[in-house]
This record gives sequence, structure tokens and C-alpha cells, in this order.
Amino acid sequence: MTVLRSAAEYHRLTRYAPNRISGGGMDPLNQPNPYKTYPGAERIDLPRDVTLPKAPAWGILKGDLKRTSQPLDLPALARLLYMACGFTAQVQHGLETFYYRSAPSAGALYPVEVYLAARDVPGLEDGLYHFTPADFALTRLRRERPPAEIPAPCLFLSALFFRSAWKYRQRAFRYCLMDAGHMAENLHLASSALGLEAEVDLFFLDDPINDYLGLDTDREACLAMVGLGGKAEGTGRPGPAGGTPTAEPTAPNEEIFDLVSAAVRVTAAPSAGPPEKNLPWPAGRPRVLAEPDWEGFDGPTLVRALRERRSRRNFVPQEVTQDNLARFLDLVSGPELAGTVNLGLVTNEVRDLPDGFHHWLPSTRTLDLRTGGFIGPLLADTALNQDWMGRANLILAVSTPLDFLEAQCGPRALRLAYLAAGRVGHRAYLGAETLGWGCCGVGAFFDEKAGRVLGLPPSEDLLYLLPVGPYRKRTHGGRPASA
Repeated sequence: MTVLRSAAEYHRLTRYAPNRISGGGMDPLNQPNPYKTYPGAERIDLPRDVTLPKAPAWGILKGDLKRTSQPLDLPALARLLYMACGFTAQVQHGLETFYYRSAPSAGALYPVEVYLAARDVPGLEDGLYHFTPADFALTRLRRERPPAEIPAPCLFLSALFFRSAWKYRQRAFRYCLMDAGHMAENLHLASSALGLEAEVDLFFLDDPINDYLGLDTDREACLAMVGLGGKAEGTGRPGPAGGTPTAEPTAPNEEIFDLVSAAVRVTAAPSAGPPEKNLPWPAGRPRVLAEPDWEGFDGPTLVRALRERRSRRNFVPQEVTQDNLARFLDLVSGPELAGTVNLGLVTNEVRDLPDGFHHWLPSTRTLDLRTGGFIGPLLADTALNQDWMGRANLILAVSTPLDFLEAQCGPRALRLAYLAAGRVGHRAYLGAETLGWGCCGVGAFFDEKAGRVLGLPPSEDLLYLLPVGPYRKRTHGGRPASA
């Protein structure tokens, strides 16, 4: 059994290098099922004839819209789960039907599962449920009222590790955390649009929660909780509840990856404390980016942005105005993520801004040029030669000084950082959609080489890259048209 001395050690051991890549070797006969099912368990269909909110995406992302608090009942829960976790479109690939979902997933492998502890939700009996997106239904796992220590109603986001490890091997824990971050941010934003309470909690005690959900943590573990306005009725540790239905195997031969299991164990330690508000970054010569003009801005609703969100790679570089750059950065910069990750931006053809890699500090609205020049294609080379990245006007880079963060927060820092990266990434997808741009998340790159191209400080660890910008769209007749 592998034992890690720190969370940062997992990050270092799973770095890609030109002579060392852990992915590949996918066995099509052992491909994981993207849906977790419990044969014979009771199913509760969620209502489908619900009215969805018309709140604009930009207002929700900026936090400017404050809806009147709404009670959580079964129709409201259905709206929330559809917006955050549901299917948004389908396409045929040969004989197979592929379903797009409102939250993206690395490699379209969808390792994240959603559970609900229900207490006093009108229209739904108390108990523990599993959300099944393929049926848009809840599967009942427990009939008893949730333990007093659980702040029900609340959602639990877990990851089935082999779904990602089937492709990404030992690096899979990174992707599982970022996927959970995408989902957590989707729940946060959808709740805001619906007028529901939602609080993302990353500081829960792992063992009692995983026991309550009936999870084997070598295969699946809870990575985040999302409170829906409930409060704990008592203190202590919830004990395991018996009688969990047995789920179908994820794959014919579900392999356990030792580094992934070791990372789950080491990051399960309770946090030593919250991170500081600002992470370290070398002093430079920052320039202030003016506030954008949102007056009269006409963008999509959040529901439309979620439905139309795709991972887009067919970028067409065009000049980007500073006003649109400022809008995008406004939409990406969630205040609750401060102190966990640093944000940087590779720019190409932004009016009155030099090309290069800039550090973005939302609290002061400043861009600090770290590395000058046309570096997009060089960065694309470090991302396993994904040349399309180099054509994007912008590449958002999410990083953190992992050793520094772990010294503050303990080994849970790895989870905090990658979940935050996923949340930022989700805002980037929706922010791009709001502006009529495309976005595509990239988690596969030669870590150290990419850091050198960007000119990251030696202590900084790159987590996520997101190319963003105008792209070539398709008309209804199938012909491409410029954005």
C-alpha cells in the first residue's frame, strides 16, 4: 500500500513529462459505465414539467441578482438537479447515443455521483437518495431520517475513481476533483438563479460521511457537500447506516490505482485552517483593468448558457477589446475562491494590451505581465501538442503554490486547490458562452515545461488551462460561420 507524506507529493508524482505520461492503454472491453445503478431499488421520478428561471447568466455569475429566498420542495429540487447535473442534448455516434450534460467532464467520463440526504422536503420522504441522470429520478438508499449530525437537506458529490482512471491512470484524482468543482459551481450558480440556499462545504469529516453513504473509498469517496439550507440537529459523528442496496459494478474489472487511493487517504485529514485571502506572488508592475460597461448588455439566460455549453476547440483569433476582456474576467472571478488559486491569462490580440502571460488579481483589478510574447503555440506544445489551443485569443491558467497552501491548511490543500480550479473553470465555460465565445478545459500538459513557458514562480503549481475566445460556429445548414 502506497503511503504519501504529503498531498503535494501526489501532485509531483503525477506530473507529465515528455518521457513520462501515465494515461493511455484504454481497454474498450472494460470501459466504465457512466451511470451508477442500484438494481431493484425503489425509484422516485422527479417532476419534469417545471418552470425554469429566466435570470441572465451574466447577472448570476457576477452575483448582482439576488432572488427572494424560495423553499426547497420536490419541484424546486428537480429544477436544481436538471440545471446542475442534467442532460442538455443528445447526439448519435454510430449506434450509440451520447448525452451532453450541463457540467463538463474530463474525457467525457463523468466520475461524479450525486447523493441527497432529505429531511423535511415537501413532496419527498426523509431518507438518503442517489440521483440518476439517465432516468431523471432519485433512487432510495435509506428510508430512515438522516442522522442528526447531517445538515440535511444537503447534497454529497462523490467520484467513482475508475471512471477517470480508465483513461488517466494515476493522474485521475486530479480530474475527479476538478469535475467535482465544476459540479459544485453549477449547483452554486443554479441555486442562485432559483432563489435557493446553497453552501459548498469542503471541510466535512470524511470517514463518517463515506460510511453514511456506504462507499468503499478505494473506489468512490465524497469530495464535496452542498448544503441546501438545512442545519444539523445534533453534534457528533454519524454512524454507518445499514442495508444499503448493492450497486452494479462500474466495469467488468474495476482496477484500483494505488496513488489515487493514497491521495484520497492523505487528503481526508481535517483542514488545519482556512487559507489566507491572498496567495504569494512576486511583485511586478501591475496595470489596472477598467471596469467593463454592462449597461444594455444582452446575453443568454443561465439556463440557455448551460444548455448550449460545449467544449469548443475551433478557435478563430480576432481582436478582443479590453471591455470584453474585463467582462470575461469579471464573470470568472468568484470572490469565494480567493486565497486558494492564482489566476493568470495568456493574451493574444487584445487591444492595447501586450501579448504574453499576465497575473490577474481580482481584488485590485490588476494585470501584471509576467512573460511577454506570442506564447500560445508554445503552451499548446506543452499540452501534448494540442495545436488548436494556440489559436485561442486567451488561455486562462489556474495555479497555486501547493506547498504554501498545504502548510496553511494541511494535506486537504490538494482538494481545496483542484476543486477551486474546477469551479473557476466552470465559470470560464459559462462566461465564454455568455460572451458568445468558446472554451475548452485542458488538464493534460507537461507540468514543469508549461510552467516554464508561462514563467510561473518556482513555487507555483499549474492545475488547469482553459483556452477561450471567438470560435467558428456552425449554421443550421452545417456550414461554418465566423463568430
